[in-house]
Amino acid sequence: MKKIVLIGGIGSGKSSVCEALERLGAGVVKLDDIGHEVLSFPATKAALRQAFGNAIFDDGGDVVRSRLAAAAFDSAEHTQLLNSITHPAIMDECFRRVDMLGEAHDIVVVEVTSGEMTREAFSWADAVVAVSAPEEVRLARACARGGQSESDVRARMAQQPSDEQRASIADYVIDNGGSVQQMDHAVQTVWSALAR
Repeated sequence: MKKIVLIGGIGSGKSSVCEALERLGAGVVKLDDIGHEVLSFPATKAALRQAFGNAIFDDGGDVVRSRLAAAAFDSAEHTQLLNSITHPAIMDECFRRVDMLGEAHDIVVVEVTSGEMTREAFSWADAVVAVSAPEEVRLARACARGGQSESDVRARMAQQPSDEQRASIADYVIDNGGSVQQMDHAVQTVWSALAR
């Protein structure tokens, strides 16, 4: 089994690329999904309460993701604090799912949205694929999904590595600034290289 990391900034179209890879036969693990699950773990909630206060919780004691995002993405230090709290639990669950999917798939793709974006951080992977798109395209996509204002999206973009930084650690780059057909062609090209 080959383990592939897929990275890209907010609104770059990572999910669309993952869907295309899944159609080609890859197993897919999305760290965002695991990250949402981890927010319900008692130990994670306690650490988040200590780090960011009660304002990120609703009346029932659940984390409100939009409030957490506003608190965590207002500075690089807060983003790093969030990652230090959630990353270990997320990665434990990630590797469990990769192993499970590896029983049925020759290629397993792990979509990574945050955390340390260095080659060393992905030393467990066989390859890194970066998804890029122009900033205005990314902004429009992220705002269209709803739930976030333009200023919220811009704040998150400012805390994320640039497309150039992601490309510098990638083995392959998929330009997802064009049509769906262009993306599908780029994904097929990368898939052919990965499947060798």
